[in-house]
Amino acid sequence: MKRSLITALALLACPGILTAGQLITFGPGFDAEGRRLLVESAGGRVLTDFPLTGAVLAEFRGEDKAAALARRPGVEAVEEDEEIFWLAGELTAFPLEAAAREAAALLEGSAGPVPPPAVPPAVSTQPPISPVYISTVNVDGKADKLSWGTAKMRAPEVWPVTKGAGARVAVLDTGVDCSHPDLAPNCLPGYNVLNPRLPPDDDKGHGSHVAGIIAGALNWKGVAGVAPEASILPVKVLNSSGSGKVSEIIGGIEWAVANKADIINMSLGASKFSDAQAKAVKAARAAGVLIIAAAGNDGGTVNFPAAFPEALAVTAMEYNNTLASFSCRGPETDFIAPGVRIFSAAPGNSFLLANGTSQAAPHVTGFAALAVALGAKGADAIEKALARASVGLNLPAYHEGYGVPVGPRLLKYFQPQAR
Repeated sequence: MKRSLITALALLACPGILTAGQLITFGPGFDAEGRRLLVESAGGRVLTDFPLTGAVLAEFRGEDKAAALARRPGVEAVEEDEEIFWLAGELTAFPLEAAAREAAALLEGSAGPVPPPAVPPAVSTQPPISPVYISTVNVDGKADKLSWGTAKMRAPEVWPVTKGAGARVAVLDTGVDCSHPDLAPNCLPGYNVLNPRLPPDDDKGHGSHVAGIIAGALNWKGVAGVAPEASILPVKVLNSSGSGKVSEIIGGIEWAVANKADIINMSLGASKFSDAQAKAVKAARAAGVLIIAAAGNDGGTVNFPAAFPEALAVTAMEYNNTLASFSCRGPETDFIAPGVRIFSAAPGNSFLLANGTSQAAPHVTGFAALAVALGAKGADAIEKALARASVGLNLPAYHEGYGVPVGPRLLKYFQPQAR
């Protein structure tokens, strides 16, 4: 009897069913107070305001009230804040010791180090399977490792001029293991959108792998990234299963812009269009921050956010310069980069090989960081530098866009006398 009475009283006190969070985007002319007042006038409550995007996350008691708000003047869209799986495909664990053995076997009998590709990269005459990694040795005889993608794109040829110092790259992902020896030197304080009281630690491994491709430190201990002195701002927007709400993705974008990122890497994607996410990407670009995103891994059309015109969509290439069969592709494609058997950092001072456009995008992001360090300022200037630095692979435009960036061309763009 007591339980029934309490339930009845609760229903009387809270009439109507509380809807899931609703993302509401507004047209120009609304400030935070105006957005709040309009939501409250429709019987809702603002949970989060997104000032850069011009949107709010709100809740209503009754779906009809949220739907009615969509018809109010100045409201552009009302959509449910869905929990979405943003990562297609899983990381493949590959212990460092086994990687070393395979690399040695593949390179056995070769005369010295694997030579860099020509510009444009020649179609590989090597076996279709790539080396696990390529070693680089300093004057003291200490070795560090590069993904074959970093070597093939000839990023080390830029390093005598810059290794990316000063560039700030926000990695919106599952978090980053900033205790990893290859990531710790370049990690800056980040943000956990899912739980702001906790650090943006990586509980899946995806974000650490991505960060290592971009800016693994050249410290002769593990794996060096494309821009080994660029700064990483870890922004946790996905949980341990690779899922996250649209509002959490938007919150990560807004935090990155507010904290002066030059580039945002988004190695995540989904087929569902979101008006609020579209506005967030557009607002970041207008603020001068370039978003580089994975095209997707289902072999179909380019996913969002890569498909938004203000973002750069990156497809994945094989070791022999062909499009990876799993890679999404389409007219939105801007660049292609290595995305098969990519060697990079993983949580717990370990290393993994992984396939995906999630691995291709950070190769381009690393080059974007080098461009920033060479003097590119703002999203448009960075994109122009990347385009000028790229070479085609004789693939259809919807597979490769501008092509794949290479180190000598990037240097020549900023230093015309460079070879």
